[in-house]
Amino acid sequence: MERKAGERKYREVADDLRRRINEGEFNEGRRKLPSERDLVLEYKATTTSAMTIRQALSVLRDEGLIESRVGSGWFVAEWRPIVRNALKRLFPGQWGPARSMWEVDIEGRDMIVDDLRVRFTRAPGEVAQALGVGETEKVWQRDRLYVVEGVPVMRAVSYIPDDLARDTPITEDDTGEGGIYARLRDAGHGPVAFQEQLRGRPATAAEADDLRLPAGATVIEQYRKAMREDGRVVEVARMVLDASKFLFVYDYHG
Repeated sequence: MERKAGERKYREVADDLRRRINEGEFNEGRRKLPSERDLVLEYKATTTSAMTIRQALSVLRDEGLIESRVGSGWFVAEWRPIVRNALKRLFPGQWGPARSMWEVDIEGRDMIVDDLRVRFTRAPGEVAQALGVGETEKVWQRDRLYVVEGVPVMRAVSYIPDDLARDTPITEDDTGEGGIYARLRDAGHGPVAFQEQLRGRPATAAEADDLRLPAGATVIEQYRKAMREDGRVVEVARMVLDASKFLFVYDYHG
């Protein structure tokens, strides 16, 4: 019972601080939050424990709302979340032949693709099954790190069947304007349907190092299949995203 009461207290503090941040209470000047000692005094009706305050701040840090600066305290994070709107980014009329899906997400922000590796290799078992190829059959793998405004935000690995990618820029470093899907469309295999699965989980040590995440940070693992009109899967993509850098939006129209 004591543990549950403690959890409830730090979540109550986190919920109230989140409300205050979203209402712009700390937006003036340096966007600095009160010190941990001052927060203990402010929330003395809820807790007198500095540990509870630190737990609440850690929750907001993992959500990407605040950041710690060594020797200076806690600040409202300057990072503006990348809005990942599923319907908008997967609709071909939005990304178009000369506009990639990523350009829909970042809306003019500075983005580069780093650590790009293009390989002709075997796909993992579940990917090979989704693509309808044998486990010994090689496919094209495109592995890359997306960096927005100097911050690594996502590692993405795409797998495309050889008979669809062969003799196209998909097998080269630069796929050209519009990216993989535009090139598939040029070859008569443009995707028209998508299936995505998402799950949140703690980052592995390798992922934390790759995305420069603090220990215990959360990532979103996103798995997507892209299908052409006859139902054939033309690409399988596995993405690992820094959860604190994204806002997922789902619009539904009846």
